[in-house]
This record gives sequence, C-alpha cells and structure tokens, in this order.
Amino acid sequence: MARIRLLGYQPDADPTTRGVIVDCQGVVPSINGMEAAPTAVSTILAALAAEARGAKVIRKLDNTTRFFAGTSTKLYEAATTTWTDRSDGGGTYSALPTNARWSFAQFGNVTLAVQKNDLLQFSTTAAFADVSSTPQAVPKASIVETVGQFVFLCDTNEATYGDSPDRWWCSASGDYADWNPSTTTECTTGRLIGSPGPIKAAKRFGDQIVIYKAHSMHLGTYQGSPEVWRFDEVPGDIGAISQDAVTDIGTTGYPKHIFMGMDDFYIYDGSRPIPIGSGVIKHEVFNNISYDNVRLCISLHDAINSRIYFFYPTESTLTKCVVYNYLTKQWGRDDRAIECCAEFNSAAGLTYDGLGTYYSTYADLPNVDYDSAFLTASTAKPAVFNTSHVLQTLSGVAGSTYITTGDLGEEEVYTLITHVRPLFLTKPTSTTLTNFYRENMGDSLTTDTTNIYDDGKYDVFRSARWHRLKFNMVGNWEATNFNVFAKQEGVS
Repeated sequence: MARIRLLGYQPDADPTTRGVIVDCQGVVPSINGMEAAPTAVSTILAALAAEARGAKVIRKLDNTTRFFAGTSTKLYEAATTTWTDRSDGGGTYSALPTNARWSFAQFGNVTLAVQKNDLLQFSTTAAFADVSSTPQAVPKASIVETVGQFVFLCDTNEATYGDSPDRWWCSASGDYADWNPSTTTECTTGRLIGSPGPIKAAKRFGDQIVIYKAHSMHLGTYQGSPEVWRFDEVPGDIGAISQDAVTDIGTTGYPKHIFMGMDDFYIYDGSRPIPIGSGVIKHEVFNNISYDNVRLCISLHDAINSRIYFFYPTESTLTKCVVYNYLTKQWGRDDRAIECCAEFNSAAGLTYDGLGTYYSTYADLPNVDYDSAFLTASTAKPAVFNTSHVLQTLSGVAGSTYITTGDLGEEEVYTLITHVRPLFLTKPTSTTLTNFYRENMGDSLTTDTTNIYDDGKYDVFRSARWHRLKFNMVGNWEATNFNVFAKQEGVS
C-alpha cells in the first residue's frame, strides 16, 4: 500500500474507496485536508432567560453591529455581560409556533424581526416596537428578508387575505412601514401557487430573491411598476427544508446559496440547484432525520474557514451536525446539542475584565503588531446556544476526536500491515490507533490492539484481507493523508 489522501467524511460511499472516512466525530474539512473541530467556549454573556429561538448579528450603515436573540416571547440584545430586554414596551409577545424561530433582517439602520403570531417589529437604537401602517395593516409573517429598497414578508397573515402560507408581500420602495398596495410606491403582494405547500424560506440573491418551498424554488426579479416583482419557478422539485437552513456564500455580483433540501444538500448559483451530498452523505443524514421536526434544521456559516455547519434533529432536538467545506467540497461531522446558532462578534463590548475569558495568557492573544487592533467589529466567529441557553463560540482547543477509515485491502490477498505513519501538519496532544480487521467484506469487524504513536508512526503488525483504521486524537490537529506500510503475504 502507499500514501492515502483523506477524502472527507463519506458514510454513503463504497467503504473500499481509498481515503474515505466512514465514521468520525469532531472532525471538519480544512483547506489542506481534515482537522479537529474547535470546542465551544462560553462567552462572557450570561445565559439567555429561556430557550434561544433565533439569533442574528446585524450591521448598520456605519459598520457597527448589534446582536439579537429571541426566546418564545421575548427579544434581547447582547450587552457586555448581560442581555438587555428589547421587547416592545418590555412586555411579552405571543408565543412562537412550535419549532419556529424569530426571523431577522436589516434595512439600512433599522432592524426588523418577525414571527407568525405577532406584528412586524422594528428597532433603530433601543427597544423594538410594532411597525404600523394604515389603512392596510402590516402583515404578520414567519419570514422577513430585504432586497435593495424592499422588505419582503413571507408566509403571512393579515385582514385582507387571511392566513396565507404561500403568500409574499413587499413593502413600498424605500419604506419598511408602508404596506398599502400601490403602483406608485410599488408595494404589492402575490402567491406562489405553481407548486403545493407553504413558503419555507426566503433569501436575498444578489439584487434578486429566492423564495423556497419544500419542493420548489422561485427566483424573484425586480420589474418595476406595475408588476414590480416577477417570480420564475426554477425547474425541478427541489426546495429548502427550513428558513434557517439556507446560507448565502456569494456576493452581490456573484450570488450563491448552499442549502439543505428535503432529501439532499444543494448549491445554487442562478442556473440550477446542484446536489452536493449524493453518494457521500445524503443517505446517512436523511434516513435518520426526524421529518416531524425539520423546521428546527439550521445552518451556520464559518466564512473564515469556508465551512457550513448543518445541524439537524434525529428526534425532537438538534443533536446532529455535518460540516461542508465549499472550497474543497469535502464533508466532516461535529455532533453537538444546541438550541440555535449565529455568527457572533466577540469584540462587541469586550473589556479588560472580560479579556481573560477569551484569552488565558498574553501568549494566546492574536499575533499582530503591538499598536494594531486585534479585535474589530468585523471579527465574527461561528457561535451556538447550548441547551443551557448560553452563547458559545466555536473557538476552543479541540477535545477528543476520531476518524475511522474505510476498508483497506484486497479480496484475494492477505495483507500484513506493519505500521501506519500519518502526515500531521499539526500534531495532536496525544493520539492512538486501533486496527479492525476481517476476512470478508460483510463479516463483523474484529477489534485489534490499540497502538501508541511513537516516532511519527503507529506499530500495528496484523495480517488480514481487510483492515479498517481508527485514529483517536486529543487536542488540535490537522492531517492531509496517511501512509500504510504493508506487504502482501500471498493469494488466498
């Protein structure tokens, strides 16, 4: 055998394909290969008052940021160490529908928030308040998004048309508070009835918008008055599984969405959605997902590392996660129990008192010039709310992780493995290797000895037709491939 390059987590693939990882935990794809996933580190913020049901960092026109989180009946803004109640009048909202979350969007310096059981909320500097519009009342909605001069509301409920899960509204041009249909202001509404079901998601797509149902996609293009917006159904029966499972990784000029559908993961660049999980991870995820709770599915963008975390439920809560690197097109796995997730600007409100929470020693501070700013408003980290409602950034030193390779060998030949030498770009704090073997594919695996890492290798010494290697690591590591040193012992 020879050097074997790690090809990422591929539980659906033929296990005899060299380089596939059939099982792993706490392992994510890097630019060079695979690496340990960072652990979750609690921020200096106190726990949210109740389960986190939506969160978002927003950026104002002056490039400053605010970070909001919602519970079933409240909206909060992050201060230095506490959460400030930003609910309208300090009161409570109607409880969120089951498994639903708050939806947030930014319109200039105005932050907008919606949930289906209450009116559209807005905030500029302090607390939220109801957006009021007469004579046409502002629709209640599950989803809010902004595109150019327009605010979109989807899956709406208002006096004129009632509860309309397949309806969209756009505000008057340049006015988030005007919801009176008019060819002059370009406020209008419509339904997407070319395919069945409610609207699941809506996401800006450059200067367009994509509205998703479970099994269809509708690309909206601005036309001007009187039509205002034209929606063309994208060919195929592909849609999104939830509002929070669509991630925009593109730019205004080159928009691109990566999203979780009802039966696969997809990338969409304006032509057609391309599956990215088939033959790799599709069956593992969608054969085990709880379709009764798919509204919980949520994605988290780690833009610095070109990764997207997709969290999904196998029962009634979020406990599973697969991770996609859209530059290398490889997958990893990083299961953890969370309530929801969002990017978080850790520099916001950071004081000397709180510095030690993020950096234990001076040596841990970023390696920049003495007079340089090391945390700015643009320093965003992927973050999650754990099941204790505490916001945590995915930035800590890795704990215990492992990868298990596919089956190495041949059907008619016994192979004696003498040792295995991994190529670590970053060595873990400690590591061992356990060999598993069997004589025929389909047989149960037999567990061999666990071998220590010494002089850059693991000594194995086992003869069998098929071998499967499990690397156990503690601490940060990154690896590109591994070398298996073996010799054939004859045809059987």
